[in-house]
Parts: sequence; structure tokens; C-alpha cells
Amino acid sequence: MKSPNETDFEQLPSDLMLKINQLCDRYESELRQGDLPSINAYLDDVAVDYREVILKELIPLEVEHRCQQGETPGSSEYLQQFPVLDQEWLSSVIGAARAAYPAASVGGSPEEGPHEFDDFSLEQFRARVIEVGILAERELTDLIANLEEDQRPQSTAALAALLIELGTLTEYQSHALSSTEARPLLIGDYLILEPIGSGGMGTVYKAMHQRMKRIVALKVIRSDLEHVPDRLKRFEREVQTAARLSHPNIVTAYDAGEHEGVHYLICEYIDGESLTQLVRDSGPLDFPDAVNCVLQVAQGLEYAHGKGVIHRDIKPANILVDDQGDLKILDMGLARLQETDDVLGTGSQTELTSSQFFMGTIDYMAPEQARNTRLADHRSDIYSLGCTLYFLLTAKPVYGGGTTVERILAHKEQPVPSLSQTLPQVPATFDPIFAKMLAKDPEERYQSASELISDLNQFNTEILHDQTFSLPVRETSPGKPTEENWASAPTEVQPVEAGFTVAAATTPEEKSKTRSSNQQGLVWGGVVVAALVLAGVVFWNPFQSDSGTGERNLISDAGQSGSGDTNTDQAEYAQIANLPVSANVALGTQGKGPELELQLIPPGTFMMGDSASAGAASDAPAHPVKLTQPFYMGVTEITNEQFRQFVEQTQYQTDAERSGGFGMTGGSWGRSGSYFWNQLGDLPVRDQAPAVNISWNDAVAFCDWLSKQTGDTYRLPTEAEWEYACRAGSKGRWFFGNQMDELENYAWFLNNSQGRVYPAKQKQPNPFGLYDLYGNEWEWCQDFYAENYYSQSPSENPTGPEQGSERVRRGGGFQQGADQLNSYVRGHGAPNSPSRGAFRIVREVKTH
Repeated sequence: MKSPNETDFEQLPSDLMLKINQLCDRYESELRQGDLPSINAYLDDVAVDYREVILKELIPLEVEHRCQQGETPGSSEYLQQFPVLDQEWLSSVIGAARAAYPAASVGGSPEEGPHEFDDFSLEQFRARVIEVGILAERELTDLIANLEEDQRPQSTAALAALLIELGTLTEYQSHALSSTEARPLLIGDYLILEPIGSGGMGTVYKAMHQRMKRIVALKVIRSDLEHVPDRLKRFEREVQTAARLSHPNIVTAYDAGEHEGVHYLICEYIDGESLTQLVRDSGPLDFPDAVNCVLQVAQGLEYAHGKGVIHRDIKPANILVDDQGDLKILDMGLARLQETDDVLGTGSQTELTSSQFFMGTIDYMAPEQARNTRLADHRSDIYSLGCTLYFLLTAKPVYGGGTTVERILAHKEQPVPSLSQTLPQVPATFDPIFAKMLAKDPEERYQSASELISDLNQFNTEILHDQTFSLPVRETSPGKPTEENWASAPTEVQPVEAGFTVAAATTPEEKSKTRSSNQQGLVWGGVVVAALVLAGVVFWNPFQSDSGTGERNLISDAGQSGSGDTNTDQAEYAQIANLPVSANVALGTQGKGPELELQLIPPGTFMMGDSASAGAASDAPAHPVKLTQPFYMGVTEITNEQFRQFVEQTQYQTDAERSGGFGMTGGSWGRSGSYFWNQLGDLPVRDQAPAVNISWNDAVAFCDWLSKQTGDTYRLPTEAEWEYACRAGSKGRWFFGNQMDELENYAWFLNNSQGRVYPAKQKQPNPFGLYDLYGNEWEWCQDFYAENYYSQSPSENPTGPEQGSERVRRGGGFQQGADQLNSYVRGHGAPNSPSRGAFRIVREVKTH
């Protein structure tokens, strides 16, 4: 949409853009105070030629504010006041705001309230659920048929509520299915789950590929921009730019396309938060953490600059921290390509580089970029990164100032502050690095990201070599994502409980204090989660027994919470048996070295195998199994740090070192004689990640060594012990239930792993307190493998066939899809093969 003089905001002169920015800042300030200022009042001193441009900036702010307050603004009221507005653009703005605040709209709007379902019969709603692919017809029919008669939904609203409760339908999808307003649900092969942000170019949604079941961020160009040639060219340029970039510190672009006139870009979905949100929630970072953040971003910029791409808007809000602690740069596609050559390979220069696009954010913008955006180059990104570092350390911008002009002048004229004088934790030797990043003259600044990386690495080696890098980890609940983290949604982090022994004995007040004191958590080594989650586990009860054998049935309804309390029952059993619930074992001599965490698993009975008989024949039939002895199981798979302790003490050589293992080169896995547990090619070997390239023979050797070291009996779990501990009371596909879309909260697998293993404890534990049972890497079990073993398996303490050529593996790995990793799927491999090899161990309980 153009104003009468054929210009829009991004094509205005810089001084006029600054005035409009000030006007918008003032308007937003009034909104934050709870007022709803009159837009007409802001037009009084504006020339007629530019009123439409300002309306496009102010109306979205007002619409979003009203939707937050529970209102549902309509197009008609704005068109009556401002008939110059384009109706399609206005409808798009209102639709996006309603989609971003569906809960508020439902609660306070007669247009969006519950009676909205009345326009759709139950059968119509069912048909739409099936049509868009949320559920197949048979799935929906079976779901309803399995309910009790009085629980079956009799209205559209009841069915929607049921599907939302089951996690099959999102709130956004519910409103989109039952609303006459155009809200996207299916774009190409992608099913829209919910909106997660919006910006100048369009809206970003969390979506899922219908066949691959991969969660992605789907960015669509605004409908009012599709027919504006320059904007569409810019979007196409963004697609081409993003497609050329592949780096661990840059959000990856997967796909792009057009569907029924809608242009879209598919990017990886980052389950994390922006640095802005991290600092706002947890406070400024420690100096070593902030330096490590800058180093990661600089590595991403080094790669992008090498490809001829400048970001031009580096700031904390455009940098995400994923749940592994890695940083990823957002919106790299919005970068400007260098004009020195034809980096797109199109054979011609892009005309967009000559446009006066006003890109960047004032508090992080280099002086030359504020003066003329065409002057921005790779050194401008380094300046912005320096401003970002200051924010990470102080939670404030480098330069203050009440107005946009004042802040721009401060970047141009005020001296670079001394970090060491501002913050005692910063060594004075770092001041020259910071000053060089923020040099006013680009010629005096770092001339490349490589130069900056070199100085940061040298500084780390000389000053911070003994520091531990950690980032604040906050406990969150799902909230409304903002445009600051468009490619992510908040991660719900379990409470951090230090020194856990019996969680049931911890009061809510004590848990609150513990969370507060442990807000700074070690991200690089994994998020420590020790709170056990109740999931309907019922097991041995020394005070009451139906059978008189001192055992309770460990079978509960699949995925449903029962009346049993995992923590309390564990404590009861531990008290009677005089056993600790948790145990830590030092792997080094004289009680030193890395520790192995163990969790008590009480005896009980469960249903083993695939009860649905829908999978492989080797996974069935389901059959009752009774385990009569308690045992301790490793909380995680054996990590690289723990395995290294074994190798250093014994000089053990793994099967992979003798015959070759698997590693990553150029993003692909392959086999080589130079790959083994401590050498994975391009993939870093992290201390807290599971040791991989481990054969069954290697795992047994580790157990034998640890048994001799401690005097206790350590071994691999039997297949029955592994499945019993994994299920933790559920007889469904997973210990958390049967909802496949929840798996990403518990496992690294094909949909979210990007083809690599991750440190332990990044995902949520099962009710027994065990991590990464699904995914990351397959786990060896003690048993020989036989496809038809279940038909002849003993019902008490089964240990597998007496002989065979292969051993059992369980749990699936990072390269498997969701259907290949659950509680009952059985894998197998030769005992000397390092392929798909990791392990966790069992310690037998001594009998007296």
C-alpha cells in the first residue's frame, strides 16, 4: 500500500523516519500506561501526504493493545474513521492480532466468544478437523468410541475442549476451525499450530510438516505486501540469502514456497528464548558467560560475512539460546548482501541495495549505519555485537537518551564506556577489546569477525581458562511468544533441585527457595532436573498389599495419572528396605573423579511389549512380567567424562578404535578408522553427552571395571529391567502417554536432533527420575536377541535367550523417527559393533 506521494515508511528520508519513530515511541508509552490515546490526535501536525504511512504504524499497535485487553476490534470501525485504508491490509492486521491473543479475545468479545461454535454443527467441526489433517477420520472415530457414553462430546465446543485437553488440538487451531475469519491452518505441507510472532514483513507460525512430523517456524509475507514488487523482491531475496547459510550459530532455513498466492519461508524451530528475554528474566550474565555468548555470535557472523552477508540488526532480541545452551542468530535473511559482486549468482546486481531501507535498532546501531544505511558493512555488525555485550552484562543499552535523535547522537559522539570501571567483575585487560568493537570510526574497529574471535580466544586462554561457562536457567511456563523470539516458544524447565534425596520430603516453600538459590544453572553440561514427576505409578507398598506378597501392581492406565505417589512410595520402600532413594558413586580412586548418579527402582509387575500389536512382530505379544528384586539404574547414559575415567585408568581400546567407528564430516555421518568414542569428526565430544561408538563388548568391559573398582556388582540392564524402568507405570507407547507431539519434550530424535547427540538432562525425566530413555542414542541391554523371544519368555525376572549372535538395544537414537523409539521397540546389533551404541548401567542391590 502506497501513500499518495508513492512512498511508504521504509522509503522516507531518514530525518522524517526519525520523527515518525519518536511519534510511535510516544504513542507506545501512553499505551503502556494503560491509556488508549486517540490516533486522530497524532495526525494533527502531520502533512496529508504522510498520514497514511503513520496510520500503518499506529493502528497495529492499537489493535494489538485492544486484543490484549480482551476486545475484538473490527475492520468497519477503522474504515469509518480512515476510509483511505486498504481493507485487505486492515483485515490482515486485525486477524494477526486476534490470532496472537486468542484467549483474551474469547474471554471478552461477543464476536469471538463460546457462542461462535454455534455456527458449526458437531459434524461440520469433525469434518474440518479431518479435512486439514489434524486427525485422520479413523483416529477421531476411535478416540470418541473409546470414551464412556456420558463422556462423549455432544457439541462442537465440547469436542474442541476434549481435543485441546488431549493435546491433539491447539487453542489457535480451535478458533481457526470454528471461525468464519480467514486464519491459516494449512500452508503447503505444513499444519499451522499457533502464531509465534510478527514483524514488518509478516507473521511467523509454529507449524508441523504433515508427513515428517517435524516442527518448524513458518514465516509468511504479509498479504498486503504480496502485490508490492519491491517488498516481494525483498522477501525473495531473504529466501535466497537464508538458503545459502548453514552454520551451527545461525537459524537454518529448510524450505520456501508459494501456496495459493501465499509466499512462505520454513526455518528451524528453536526451543529456547532470546538473550533479551533471558536477561530480563534472570538478570545480567556473569562476565565469562557474556564473553562466551559474544564468541558464539561472532563465529556465526564470521561465516555469514564470508558468504557476503551482513546482518545489519544484531541485537539480543535477534539471538536465541536453545535448550542446549547454543546461540543462534535470527533473521539472517533480512541481511543486506554486499554490493561488491553478484553473490546470489543471478548474473545481475540486486536493485534493493540502493534503496534507503531503514534497518537496524537504534540502541545497537553503528554511527555510520544511522547516518546512511548504505554505509553499513560487516564492521557495523561487530559494533552491534559490542552493544549486545554491554546489555548482557548490565541489562541496559550502552547509551541512554530520551529520544531517538539523542540516542543516535550518543553513539556518534559519547566516548566508549570502560567496562572494568562500570563492572568490577570485568578485567581491565578486556577494555581494549570492547573499545575496539565500539570504535566510532569503522577503520579503527575490528576489520573482521575473525580478528575479534582471535582476540576473544586469546583472552579466554590467558584470563578465563579456569572459568566455567554457565547461563541462567529459569523456570518458565508457556506464555505468549513475542516478536523478539519469533522462531521459538518458551521452554518449560523443570525445577532445579540440588542435593536431591527424597523429593517427597521437600516442601513447596523449600523448593521455591532452592529454585531461587540455583537460578544460575550449568547449561553447557545439561539442565539439572531432579524433581520426579508423578505419572500414575503404583508399586511395592510395605503397608498394604492385595496379593500378600509385599508387592503392588505396577500397571496403570496408559499415560494417566493414578493415585500412587512415585516419590512417597519410593521413600516408603527405601525406608523399609533400608536403601537410599538416590546414590552418587565416584568413579575415580579415593572417592575422586566424575560421579555416577543412580536411582532406586523398586520391584513390581508390569505389562511388557506392544499391547497394540501394531508394530514389529518382535515387539509383541504384550505379556505380564514380574521383577522380584530392586535395583539401581543410571540416571543417564554413561557420559564421555565417565567413560574417559575408565579409559585413562585401564588404557582400554574400544572396538571402534580397532576396526573403525562413526563420525560426522560436512554434516553427514560416515564410518572411518579414525572415528571412535573420543573422535567424532566435526561433532564436538562434550563431557556430559553420552559416550557413543560404544560396542556391547565395550559396555560390559566398563561394568566389569566399575565392579572391581567399587566391590559392587554393575552390569547392563536386562531388557525387562530397562522397559520396566522406562515405563514407570504406563502401558502406553511412552511413559508420558500416547501423544506423539509431546515426545520432543523428552527426547532428541529425528524431528529435533539435527543429526547429532546432545548432553544428558536437556529433556524432562520420567517418573523414576531417569533421563534420555528415548532418543539421543540406543542403549545396550544384557540379553541376547531373538525375534520370537516374547512367546516363550518366563514371566518372572526374564534374562533373554540363552544364546544368540546379537544383543538387544533399547530406546532409539537421534536418527530415528518417533515411531521407532518408545517403551517397547526392540533394537539389536552384533556385540562388537559400535554402530548406534551407548549404554546406561544397573547396580545390583546386595542381599544379606
